[in-house]
Amino acid sequence: MAEMYLIAPDPLETLTAAIFSAAGTPTDLAAEVANHLVKANLSGHDSHGVIRIPAYLTQIESGRLNAGGRPEVVHETAATAIVDAHGGFGQVGAAYALEVAMRKATEAGAGVVSIRNCGHIGRLGHYAETAASRGFIAFVIYGNAGPGAGLTAPFGGARRHLGTNPWAVGVPSHDSQPVIVDFATTVVAEGKVQVARAKHVPLPAGCIVDKDGQPSTNAEDLYAGGMLLPAAGHKGYGLSLVAALIGAGLTAETPPDDGVGSGVVVIAIDPRAFGTLDTFNATIDNMSASVEAVAPAPGVEKVLLPGGPEAQSRASRHEHGVPIAPDTWDVIAKAGTHLGVHVPERIH
Repeated sequence: MAEMYLIAPDPLETLTAAIFSAAGTPTDLAAEVANHLVKANLSGHDSHGVIRIPAYLTQIESGRLNAGGRPEVVHETAATAIVDAHGGFGQVGAAYALEVAMRKATEAGAGVVSIRNCGHIGRLGHYAETAASRGFIAFVIYGNAGPGAGLTAPFGGARRHLGTNPWAVGVPSHDSQPVIVDFATTVVAEGKVQVARAKHVPLPAGCIVDKDGQPSTNAEDLYAGGMLLPAAGHKGYGLSLVAALIGAGLTAETPPDDGVGSGVVVIAIDPRAFGTLDTFNATIDNMSASVEAVAPAPGVEKVLLPGGPEAQSRASRHEHGVPIAPDTWDVIAKAGTHLGVHVPERIH
């Protein structure tokens, strides 16, 4: 594996925003997307960080991504809404939908918002963290399915049919850190395969199969017709399919004749609608503390709550910099230079 570069997070975020602005994205939207991507890197999820810049630029150039698309509510009730992202950045659409969901949760106890015409929304845990930091329980679900719709084979299948179809859940806490669960329904997210390819390292066994259905640890095999595998076999497949059915079912304007559908659903719940906030906070804090108090297994320093590794990563990477594979940095720097953006010196 090649030596990683370490990039200071603030200049990296400034560079990312400048690149998207130069590609035609309004300044405020470019800043929002850049913040999301760099926070994903800081959180240790490089698969959803700045490695995505080249793909987004390609989508803007091809017209698949509307760089200036701004989301709006197109239908709503007291506790629900449909948001049209107008083909714009998914990070912008999902953040807007979350705000709508939290507003409705404040007013009605819970808010359910679906998002149509939405690009890749990035790291789902970002939205769960945002909601939890403001006292809301949150569920964020994205799914797509259909012939040729994704890179994942359904359990028992020999052909691509599903996306990685991730779920995220955030539970707020008063005294301890919030609990943040964020996972793809595949063994690994496709972005982590991109990271392994950029680093020139093998994947863990059991993540993908090649085009012939044979197990592989070579990231290149996925992009040569291979498939991602569902996590935990039929269990991951079930969660994946449900994500796709809910996402598509709550956003479709007309039924798809070809069986292809996708969509995002954001749910926010105000704990105050179910009892006193003091009781809720004490319950979450006491139960979380009891989990952290479990004796660690051999070789493990401490039992962490879900979301703990991301918090540790943010602290470390803020101090030491964001590690980026040379191949990834070179592509980003080349894109910036091509767009006339100043590329800062890397720290390494």
